[in-house]
Amino acid sequence: MASGGGGTESGEPEFQIAPMIDVLLVLLIFFMSITTAEILKVDASITLPVSPNAKPHDAKMTKLEVAINVRWDVQTNKAAILVEDKEYPNPADLLPYLKARKEANPKLRAVIRGDKLLPAIEIQRVMNLVGEGGIADIAFSASNK
Repeated sequence: MASGGGGTESGEPEFQIAPMIDVLLVLLIFFMSITTAEILKVDASITLPVSPNAKPHDAKMTKLEVAINVRWDVQTNKAAILVEDKEYPNPADLLPYLKARKEANPKLRAVIRGDKLLPAIEIQRVMNLVGEGGIADIAFSASNK
């Protein structure tokens, strides 16, 4: 007489692990494909100024932000502006990018990450550029350590 569901002679069903692994892998691939990883692009070489009142970054705001990294080169005494891993030697070249991002997302906020050695005039220039791009919401990055 034929028995179903198991491979043993005693009639007890045996546990099939291969279909369980298949289902778990399908679920894993599904969740990986629907999850978008929005990461605020930051320049690790920038040393942020220290402020004891600095608040932690809100991860929910990452999709609404553009990080503008302003690095100070001590040898040349010049500021370098980086956005999305692209350097802008001429700051005016950044303007079309900012306007396009603002048109795509009206709630866009600019996060200016300036090096602690950066002169204040350079921050002011970047703020003017952000304003010309139509972005009124500006935040500054600082470290609380």
